[in-house]
Amino acid sequence: ANHSICGLEKARGNPNVGPATVFISWGLLSTLVSLLDALDRCAADGRLDPEAFIWVCDSSIRQHERLPSQKAAKMRDVGRLGEMVEQCSYTLLFNDVWDRTVKRSETDTVSCLSRIWCVYEVFSTVRAGNELVMMFPEAERRRFLEALVEDGSAAQDALALVDVETAESFDPADKERIMGEVEEVGGAAKVNEVVIAALHDALVKVAIQAAEDDVASGVALRTALYLRDLGRLGEARAL
Repeated sequence: ANHSICGLEKARGNPNVGPATVFISWGLLSTLVSLLDALDRCAADGRLDPEAFIWVCDSSIRQHERLPSQKAAKMRDVGRLGEMVEQCSYTLLFNDVWDRTVKRSETDTVSCLSRIWCVYEVFSTVRAGNELVMMFPEAERRRFLEALVEDGSAAQDALALVDVETAESFDPADKERIMGEVEEVGGAAKVNEVVIAALHDALVKVAIQAAEDDVASGVALRTALYLRDLGRLGEARAL
């Protein structure tokens, strides 16, 4: 039989498998252990319902490719990614290297935002009217906040490089398919604008939470300036 891991477990009657309510977007550039650690922290912080069913590509998409029929089934699953994003209530973006959005060398460590599937999934989240939530490893969350305090334009500089046209894919056919859909919805410039705005919104929420947790820190001031630069003056004044 050709099943995904979740499909196999569902057939076995596993009660921990059900219709997904939270979509996980990640670039397959980090370990599954680090993803699970970040999910545990999200649940501990109250940003993830411990009873939620999460959609993770590795376990939800059929992975067999030995036979032509198996490869075709996998491609059908991949083709439904946008639909799955829309069916979930919100998207958790696992961003383990927050500011390295483009690959500068073959050995460079980059974030999920260098991958075209993740850019596409962020766009699909916005198109569905769902919330995008940034999920960092704790060390990376601290690094983002430190960068924000040191340089108020750090987030804008990093996200300005996000580009669906230069984003990479493990399979060239995937990029071709996504770029075809990008043209149908108005082109790369429009998609980039929507995606970057959603990413700023998600980063701002991380900064606001940190500022509220420690109002005496420099994070509050820099977050206010970040909001001001994004044109969100009312929220900036509230801090």
